[in-house]
Amino acid sequence: MPVEYGSRLPLSTANLKLRDNEDVQGLLLYYENVVCPKLSATPEGASDPFETYILPLALRDTGLLKAALGLTACHLATQQPTPNRRLNTAALEYRVAALQSLSAILLKEECFSLSEAEEETALAIVLMLVLHDTFECGRSNHGAHLNGVAFLCSRLIERSGVLSPSQMFLVTALTWFDLLRGFSGAEKLAFPPNVREYVATSAVATLTSLVGCPVEVFTAISNTLEGGKKFLAQELGEEEFRLSLNETLLRLQAWDPSTGLYPNADPEWVSLADAYKHMAMIRILRFPDPFSIPCSDYRIRNSVTAILDASTLVPRHSPYFKRLLFPLFLAAAETDSPHQQQYVVMCVEHIKRMTGITYHSITELLEKTWQGRRLSDGSRNVPWQEHTCSIHLPRQHDYLFF
Repeated sequence: MPVEYGSRLPLSTANLKLRDNEDVQGLLLYYENVVCPKLSATPEGASDPFETYILPLALRDTGLLKAALGLTACHLATQQPTPNRRLNTAALEYRVAALQSLSAILLKEECFSLSEAEEETALAIVLMLVLHDTFECGRSNHGAHLNGVAFLCSRLIERSGVLSPSQMFLVTALTWFDLLRGFSGAEKLAFPPNVREYVATSAVATLTSLVGCPVEVFTAISNTLEGGKKFLAQELGEEEFRLSLNETLLRLQAWDPSTGLYPNADPEWVSLADAYKHMAMIRILRFPDPFSIPCSDYRIRNSVTAILDASTLVPRHSPYFKRLLFPLFLAAAETDSPHQQQYVVMCVEHIKRMTGITYHSITELLEKTWQGRRLSDGSRNVPWQEHTCSIHLPRQHDYLFF
């Protein structure tokens, strides 16, 4: 059966050559008509940022074009009933070519300087590479892509103060990925505070429409992880850290999601915001010692229940449902209730079908955490972070969720 990329050019994967111009056109149509809608959770009638901002840049820059083609071939390969060597090879070749282009841009930056267009292209390539990691396995070795462009995001903001819509989208998306990986280990936070402050003050609409996380929660997460990073580096004392955590927790508890600013009047935004609020509250409670509070503690249980209840208020067919992925993962990782665990499994399976992303890493992390919890006596927590960011791990990865 042929796979249709769009109305303009149906392309059969059975005789996919992955080398000629027709194939490039086919992959671009698949990116536009399949990948972009599956990535986005934009309201009906709103423009899709992955199409609006990435495609025009990709048609002007070969490196970004190859990054987008690699991401697309990877996504298409995951939809095949059996492994497709041609698609997998193409995805790898395009990604390697994109990495080479990114390296050339960053080398030029070291030796000379970059134009604003080249800076924007570098950020877009990194976003495509990070999403490629997410599609492929859900892990990114050491998050090198994000680390490598943290200074570019900071410089863009310091130099101009006002970003273009495409720059704002790229900075916001990359900042969110950096913040999200900080959940597993605050020491992994690479983006400087001024970038997160810019997103919180100037990119509120972009952040909410892209992720579903309201700025109040984003700020709370940012402050919590920044404090956690300083605490782990022994730059912040425990008593001062605890005071900061308590203040942030009280602000979150008092915040009413119905008062937030959202892209439109859809009630799903409020439910998403509530899920993110309790996700942030759980993370605060896990500092400074992730082992100290068992998941049976009423504060953890209440927030887990709130996340799951919020998810029931977002219809399964809604494009916003996919943005519940990380709050649902965290709820599942923080509960010892079998029926709550199974509910999340069903939700994640549905999100897999919505997005076409396999999310093997999520299943792997949850199974390891649940196994550890079954073997424990329940007096102490079994942190899922021990499987992502621990001194006992021979190799660490950044786990990615989107």
